[in-house]
Amino acid sequence: MRLGILTDIHLSPPDSAPTAWHNPYQLETVRERLTKSIQWLETEGVDRIAVLGDLTHHGDEPSLREVVDILATSRVPVGVLPGNHDLTPDIATIHGVIEAAGHDAVEALSSQPVPLDGAWRVAGLPIERAPGVAAFVASPAPDPDSWGEGPVLVLSHFPVLSLREECVEAGLKFAGDLVNVGEVAGSLIERTAPTFVINGHLHVRHAASRGSVLQAACGAQVESLFEATLVDFGNWSRGRITWTSTPIGDVWPGVAPALSDANQAWTWDGAGWQT
Repeated sequence: MRLGILTDIHLSPPDSAPTAWHNPYQLETVRERLTKSIQWLETEGVDRIAVLGDLTHHGDEPSLREVVDILATSRVPVGVLPGNHDLTPDIATIHGVIEAAGHDAVEALSSQPVPLDGAWRVAGLPIERAPGVAAFVASPAPDPDSWGEGPVLVLSHFPVLSLREECVEAGLKFAGDLVNVGEVAGSLIERTAPTFVINGHLHVRHAASRGSVLQAACGAQVESLFEATLVDFGNWSRGRITWTSTPIGDVWPGVAPALSDANQAWTWDGAGWQT
């Protein structure tokens, strides 16, 4: 089983004003980069692709439709999660756009674990605006007690293991955690079965583990690192997962938000994750 990961596309209308996070956003080339990323992942033999939110920068419906249409060019199934930028109106909009587009290849990711392959199940972590504050909450929060045994892949826009300290120590901007990140992390860490979280949001590449949770934070499409990530479950019979992050197109000079190597290999030993 090979899974392609794309995140933080931030597609915007052609007349959008320049903006930046770690580096200037390359809004004018993001459509081409997304198309090339899909083609590269297909060439690498992925079985499916997951897009981990911030498909758009402004959450506007025309941009959402355009991203979904580009994703629909994929020859493999594409699962989509909304990010905070996609929730400018509300979550119903992105689900409505996907449904209205009628592309068989593109679907919203389920919040309940469903089979990914013979061993793994996969679930998306849904988010919504937190009441009264400019922040977001996992809602509903995951209920690992209902998942039973066996490994589960959690696809999320926000990290589950907070990277606030790591970003600050590296001199990088930190885009924020979920309001209930402690609750979410605690419930997953307490699982006895392996849990693999893949996230975007921070525009940072990072890998870490805590308890039963292994987390891979992926770089953005719209700014350096301009990455697509390939995750390989092919050696899971030996408890091993590997992934590789690859820049799609030229990487502009500037801040390099890479807090881990591009090539990762982790093994589940029955009690935790080891490199």
